[in-house]
Amino acid sequence: MAVAVMLILFACLLVVGVPVAVAMGLAAVVALLMSNVPLVLLPQMFFVSLDNFSLLAVPLFVLAGELMGIGGITDRIVAFSQALVGHFKGGLAKANIATNTFMSAISGSAIADVTAVGSMMIPSMIRQGYRPEFAVAVTSCAAMLGPIIPPSIMAVVYGSLMGVSIGKLFVAGILPGLLAAAAFMVLVHLLAGRSGGQPVARSSWAGRGRSFVLAAPALALPVIIVGGIMAGILTPTETGGVAVVYALIVALLRNRLSLRKFGSIVVNAAVMTGSTLIVLAGAALFSWVLARAGMPQAVLGGLLSISSDPVIVMLLLLAGLFVIGTFLEPLPTLILISPVLNPLSQAMGYDPVTLGICVLMMLVLGAVSPPVGILAMISAKIAKVEYTATFRILLPFMGVWILVTIVTAFMPWLTTYLPSLVMN
Repeated sequence: MAVAVMLILFACLLVVGVPVAVAMGLAAVVALLMSNVPLVLLPQMFFVSLDNFSLLAVPLFVLAGELMGIGGITDRIVAFSQALVGHFKGGLAKANIATNTFMSAISGSAIADVTAVGSMMIPSMIRQGYRPEFAVAVTSCAAMLGPIIPPSIMAVVYGSLMGVSIGKLFVAGILPGLLAAAAFMVLVHLLAGRSGGQPVARSSWAGRGRSFVLAAPALALPVIIVGGIMAGILTPTETGGVAVVYALIVALLRNRLSLRKFGSIVVNAAVMTGSTLIVLAGAALFSWVLARAGMPQAVLGGLLSISSDPVIVMLLLLAGLFVIGTFLEPLPTLILISPVLNPLSQAMGYDPVTLGICVLMMLVLGAVSPPVGILAMISAKIAKVEYTATFRILLPFMGVWILVTIVTAFMPWLTTYLPSLVMN
């Protein structure tokens, strides 16, 4: 009874516009009161859910991304991407995808990527003749690479919740992320003619060399992060600290950082980190109530009652994640479903790293899918078009992403090959 009331109250609070973290926390408190559970558990649960050394990587990667942004890195990556692929059919759209791919290896956040890249690429695409709706679809869907290509804030949270190596998750996301980027470029090539875009002038090899040199400081950051982890020299949390120091040096060398700007950057990083951790704490309490009521076992039993075939169960899981993700933000959804994933992985014999990447891919898809795709909403505001006008053009990009996710699920070597080379 208490769980039913909690779920209904949670849904009602979301409908009236209460923030997700607060809605989960309030609904869980009501359930605890109905169950006569001592409320002294509240601060204990909040503390335990955040008392994880791995989570220290979250503010470090956020701060590193902020520092790289103030160093004028985004415009250099855009220029390098245009020099590489801008002269092909749909070149500016492909450059958009390439830029998001590079930015994903720096920020680890889809929202940060869509804001930084979209503010530059969407107006440029529109000026080049692309339909605004198409520019929105390309930008928002390419930003989904942020939580997949390392470093990934969601991978840090998933690894800390599930007891999975964050380093392996980081490395495992490389091939699926690159495959998704390549698939998006193929789709853009097919759709570009009907979307109004024209290729930009071909850049000379000297021009490409200059743009690479200018972008090299930014491109070196993911090499440091992934290289340190794969070499076994650094943990993900330690690479976050190294990334902050490196980004700080780059910003100082470019004379783009003052004491006042640094203070503003730290505050922005603190706000972003705080909002993430508040969601984590509220969702941890919510999921604890569900776990205490036996909900994970009930969901697992329901899935197994439909089929015991690992292939069918995986497809059902991916479909369920997509449905849930269309209404909830990826991070709280990840925390809510985490109690179900461990027993499911053990019962079906899934590789936990492969399962993790597939879960992240399906949850982030909800950030572009109607009715509340936050990435598409942000892009639509930049493009000055109605969000609802982008629904139709979003569908093929969403279909490509789902296809890549399914391929990743049933070709696990995509996620296990690179970690097996360098990590035990």
